[in-house]
Amino acid sequence: MKQENNSAVKKKSKRVFDFKFLVFSLIIGVVIGYLLSFIPLYTVKSKKNDHNQNSQEFSEMRSGGYQFTNPLLDCDNFHSSLIKSHVELDNDLNDYIENAVKNAEVKDVSVYFRSMNNGPWIGIRENEFYSPASLLKVPFLIAAYKKADADSNFLNQKVLYSKVFDSNYKPNIVGEKTLQLGETYTIEQLLEYMIIYSDNEAKEFLVKILGDDYIMKVITDLGVNLKGRDMNYDFITIKEYSSFFRIMYNASYLSRDMSEKALKMLSQTKFNDGIPAKLPKNIQISHKFGERGLPNSNLKQLHDCGIVYLPNAPYLLCIMTKGSDFNKLIKVIADISEIVYKHLSEN
Repeated sequence: MKQENNSAVKKKSKRVFDFKFLVFSLIIGVVIGYLLSFIPLYTVKSKKNDHNQNSQEFSEMRSGGYQFTNPLLDCDNFHSSLIKSHVELDNDLNDYIENAVKNAEVKDVSVYFRSMNNGPWIGIRENEFYSPASLLKVPFLIAAYKKADADSNFLNQKVLYSKVFDSNYKPNIVGEKTLQLGETYTIEQLLEYMIIYSDNEAKEFLVKILGDDYIMKVITDLGVNLKGRDMNYDFITIKEYSSFFRIMYNASYLSRDMSEKALKMLSQTKFNDGIPAKLPKNIQISHKFGERGLPNSNLKQLHDCGIVYLPNAPYLLCIMTKGSDFNKLIKVIADISEIVYKHLSEN
């Protein structure tokens, strides 16, 4: 009888324990469910915070000047790429430049590389100032095509070249063709002389036609503010200058047709000793070079900037250099271009 009572007590105790365990489990479940209900909100909030942080990593360039719209011209990441292959490329370029400076091939070098597909970039001394020289012919080209977007007859207008505008400047790199006094040219022909043959007289003639104020407005529209800078000296950075090519490629300032015409003309430039020198001949490159030598200084500047149309991976490459020997500067630009091309081709 005593054993039966003990057994009943044990069964009752077990039922009480099971009931308490069930209640405890329910309480724990409710608490856990309550806590889990906050996780999605926290996740969304975290993502929102991440988005806000990331949004501050980018700068936008807008054209302005409209009442109801504000077209986006370009969007740029403040920070250089941390992609492994880009970091490796940056290291290779820095090693090469360090040796080139040590061997007195060059005094200063700036490099700006950007993938045209998705925008990551790397820069070496990208905020140093240089004198762009003939590189400024690119925004002049954009200004002319902007005028043509508004006036369909502009490029076909004929003008008489009746006087020399600048007889003092003697370029180190002389183009194959120059304007001839007494000849009549269309505006489009002047653009071809200015870009393809880098003829300074064609440039001066176009500036006269377009007007300084109009050209400066276009340059400002493109996100480069030159106000207050002494244009007799170094006044533009390689990163600022690169925006001209990015905006043409994106067709965000000129119409698509005019952007295409501009980059096609730049692909026909006759200077093949810089970026194109060591690249395969079948690779299309839209680029422009610029050179400057001061009469009272041994210091020279040579630059080359453009878009290399590597199949499925086009990229922008700008190289600006300072040194005492144009031939050495040409070699440095060609070597840097080769390093970039080989690195991208192999990765």
